[in-house]
Amino acid sequence: MDKGHRGLTVVSTYRAIVEQQGKALTRDEIKLASALGWSLEFLHSAYLITDDMMDQSITRRNKPCWYKVEHVGLRSCNDAKVLEQEVYHIIEIFFHDKPCYGKLNDLLHEAARYIVFGQCMDMTSNPTGKRPKFQLFTDHRYASIAKYKTSLYSFVLPVRIAMYMSSYDSPDAHQMAEEMLIKIGHLYQLQDDYFDCFSDPDITGKIGRDIQEGKSSWPIVTAFKLCDQDQRETLEKHYGIDEGTSVAIVKDIFTKLSIKELYLKEET
Repeated sequence: MDKGHRGLTVVSTYRAIVEQQGKALTRDEIKLASALGWSLEFLHSAYLITDDMMDQSITRRNKPCWYKVEHVGLRSCNDAKVLEQEVYHIIEIFFHDKPCYGKLNDLLHEAARYIVFGQCMDMTSNPTGKRPKFQLFTDHRYASIAKYKTSLYSFVLPVRIAMYMSSYDSPDAHQMAEEMLIKIGHLYQLQDDYFDCFSDPDITGKIGRDIQEGKSSWPIVTAFKLCDQDQRETLEKHYGIDEGTSVAIVKDIFTKLSIKELYLKEET
């Protein structure tokens, strides 16, 4: 999904709309759509830098997280802000004289705000230095975190800004696109949570730590709906403990509750 997905989605969506209108795409239009796509990639990179720091992640795509690189450390906080500010700088450079400039700028600011909201909800479910707030591990809150932290900027935003660029301003069309893309984003977050828990880091390029860090993720939220009282007490005792034995106990309960099989059903 990463590796330019958001930026490429802007270009492909804009191309599809223009061709559907029976027009030919010019080189200048491709250049503008590409610039718009790069603004999303900058926003995404800024978010990943801060997210890795807050989650204390170690690797991303088989490389050390940016804050883990030698001589970077806390400087990465400023690096993330530089990337985010360049989002709006790119838009100003390429679209300041275009009719869609105001809507693009507003939508990008809205997306950045929603990312922060989603991250806040995620972090308050599992306060640093304290045990996770398991009473907040619910379907409703999980869906909200997935919506604000993932769906809106990774799936909704690329399509909607391409729509505005092509003067496709219909509120009904934008609402319909958002509703559909939020569902796709929810599925993506579900998949990401599943891979964090069950996949091979050599394949995904990321060492999963949701269990150790006590994250409110799909496997644990689902497990809490299915487990009996004894299993819940065991999960609450061991989930969020950064020890191999505790991780193994949690995964064993996940296996007994058929979390893997449930994921395959959800995916289809």
